[in-house]
Amino acid sequence: MRTTLLSDLATVGYEIFLEGDHVKLRYQKPDNPPDTVRPLIDELRKCKSEVVNILKTSNAITPTEKTQPRAIVKAIWPSEVQVLMDWFMKLETPTEPFYLEPHRRVIDPEKFFVSLQNEIAIGPSCPRNRTGALLCDLKILKKFLH
Repeated sequence: MRTTLLSDLATVGYEIFLEGDHVKLRYQKPDNPPDTVRPLIDELRKCKSEVVNILKTSNAITPTEKTQPRAIVKAIWPSEVQVLMDWFMKLETPTEPFYLEPHRRVIDPEKFFVSLQNEIAIGPSCPRNRTGALLCDLKILKKFLH
């Protein structure tokens, strides 16, 4: 196995970790992975046993902290998204119900804001972020409250 294979995948934006004896890849950026990563993934499959041994000693390889266990790694958002996250985290919660969109009414703003804050705390791997819903809600909120 090439010595830079795991770091190359992490540089592209993949988190590499084990679930049992299965090597898992999770793309951490908001868009789709580049097509150029396919040969790296194929190479990873060929060296699976070696990768498993490496990951057993380091727990996970992430784009941010390559040797820390997954639970300790701080979530890293893309810089353009981080600005929006920072804005939201400093935002004061509205006291009155409001319409996020014409067909979406927020009846309990405090509960809604806590939910968004929890999703942000989970990081880029949260389900609503992977589908783009979290980012969409924050952009709409910024237009509405700004």
